[in-house]
Amino acid sequence: MDHLKKAAALILAAVGIVSCGASAFAADYSYEKGDYNLDGYIDSYDALLTLQASIYPEYLTEEKKTIVDINEDGYVDSGDALAILLKSIGVDYSSGNAIKTTNTANTVKTIKKVEEPAKTSTQVSDMAGWSSAEVVKKVGPLFTEDQRKTGILASVSMAQFIVESGYGQSDIAKKANNCFGIKGYPDGTVRTDSPWDGVSVYAVSTLEYDYYGNPYYENAYFRKYACMEDSIADHSRVLLTSTDGSRLRYADVVGVTDYRKGAQIIYNGGYCTAPDYVDLLCDVIEYWDLTQYDLQKDSHYASGSADYDDETEFTAIEEEVENASVLIEENTYKVRTEWDNEYSELGSFDSIDNAVTCADQYEGYNVYDNNGKLIDILDD
Repeated sequence: MDHLKKAAALILAAVGIVSCGASAFAADYSYEKGDYNLDGYIDSYDALLTLQASIYPEYLTEEKKTIVDINEDGYVDSGDALAILLKSIGVDYSSGNAIKTTNTANTVKTIKKVEEPAKTSTQVSDMAGWSSAEVVKKVGPLFTEDQRKTGILASVSMAQFIVESGYGQSDIAKKANNCFGIKGYPDGTVRTDSPWDGVSVYAVSTLEYDYYGNPYYENAYFRKYACMEDSIADHSRVLLTSTDGSRLRYADVVGVTDYRKGAQIIYNGGYCTAPDYVDLLCDVIEYWDLTQYDLQKDSHYASGSADYDDETEFTAIEEEVENASVLIEENTYKVRTEWDNEYSELGSFDSIDNAVTCADQYEGYNVYDNNGKLIDILDD
């Protein structure tokens, strides 16, 4: 099989066994050829990002194209991704012929290691009772740092945090540092691909009714994180790794600089079914001028500084966020093989009829309500 056909398999395999940790940008944004995320290192994660960019070239900026077009043929393809992967282990493959560069005259240039910022440990509970403006100012840099590592636009992730946690004032945010409502069950498994340890959860007791109308209580489990930074990282992991069959559900979101486009990609991938979700995220971004926390701004959409003194506009935005938080929490019926297998999810629906229709098309799939309760589907 031609080496280009093997590129995807090699890269995905390498990402699974090679550390993909990313550090901060160098202050002068200098780069080495192949360093897609500009973290100062050439590694398998750069190869994976390049492979994704080759599938969706319309979202690849000219700057990124220059960085990852290893053979300088004017295109970014799987060959460039493979070359970057090999370069990360000291092999020059830019010309199509593998040349071992370690300890030779062609040694790959060593990049000076950039100093990583001190690791922070933000507790959402410390922000209890803060004003919305205070929370925005506090957490903004955390989302900027996440964009440095993942390529996911800070303003979009930050707007999702605001909408889904009510500026960090929801119970699961304050008590579990869970800022995005990500659920999980305590299965005792140590997660190697997630900041969540697979054990720590926050249980919420919900009132349910059986078939005969008898009430009972059932626990809904939400992942509990050591700090807010871990919650943000896990949210980005979900966006980077969630699949629909063999396709990454949110593949296009990496590297997007237009926040409306980024919000639309997340909506199209099935993150939320509320019909006004994209507009809501954009309203929040524009009001708080969250693009100030993005590493790259899109001048067409940048709205300037928000007028925090406009009480009418402020109240309207706060009501939108509050209403959306309720809508997102209540109107979700998920189609999965099992409730705790979030990666099998085909979709999330606000209509149970639509969820049932979807599940009926695929063998082995079931419908669950927002608390993980199996919905019994009786054939007519």
